[in-house]
Amino acid sequence: MDDWTDRWLALETRLAALLLAPREADFVAQLEALLHEARSLFDADADAALLWLVQVGTTSPVGYSAAHALVCWALARAVGPALALAPSEREALERAALTMNVGMTALQDALATQPHGPDARQRALIDTHAARSAQLLRECGVREPRWLAIVEHHHDRDTDDLTTRLLQRLDRYAALLSPRQNRHGRDSVAAMWELLAPQGAAALDAIGAAMLATLGVCPPGAFVRLHDGRVAVVLRRTERPAEPWVAPVLERDGRPIPQPQALDTRTTTEAAVEAALPAAQVRARIHHGRLLRLARALRPAA
Repeated sequence: MDDWTDRWLALETRLAALLLAPREADFVAQLEALLHEARSLFDADADAALLWLVQVGTTSPVGYSAAHALVCWALARAVGPALALAPSEREALERAALTMNVGMTALQDALATQPHGPDARQRALIDTHAARSAQLLRECGVREPRWLAIVEHHHDRDTDDLTTRLLQRLDRYAALLSPRQNRHGRDSVAAMWELLAPQGAAALDAIGAAMLATLGVCPPGAFVRLHDGRVAVVLRRTERPAEPWVAPVLERDGRPIPQPQALDTRTTTEAAVEAALPAAQVRARIHHGRLLRLARALRPAA
């Protein structure tokens, strides 16, 4: 798995450099090459990709802008088809997910690691970043109108554009999961619950239903506490949103489990998911290669 994770790490490094200095590169060509490779990795095993990206994005605020962009992109690639978006809309959505914050990349990284919330100057930049990101993309050669429109309006609360509203929801979900220097990330259930039915709606809207059906209550990479008290990492989704495959990594007394094994929460009472946990509560050194091997071994036969 080292080569596989190395490729994801290299992609994140390339994306970070591209977003920090978009004018200094052949932006569109480099982004398209990066997107092609990311799709190749993701489509080979979507659950393993989500496991890796969610783990990276929820355990450290360092390099937040690129990690957040990749998580949002992966979520968009996973959820978009469930909303029956046209292929052209999914293309625009994925590119927008990677680039929606290009106008505030350095600020986004700084905000994630500073010990306090945004000051007045930073808040003003945050409030205008969507329009600035779209303009910067135009200056870097982007001509696709839907890509630009989704970026420009991805914080418009009154938009009725389904693709834009989906990106808003995925952006918020990923942000809730991610830690900052001045706050911990939320657990996956709390984050999902906040977004499933906006403004207290009694029933799920189409986006909430698609997110729940596609990602599950706890997506791959999330930490959970099992019925028997052990702490586990979600490995793979199943047809039941609340019953994923998991791998316990800590005993109930906090001792590490040196050789985690995959458990099917659909069939093992002791392994039933009792609660989601924020990453900050889990004091474990995660061996991602071992977990990824377990996840990939569970792939359905082609």
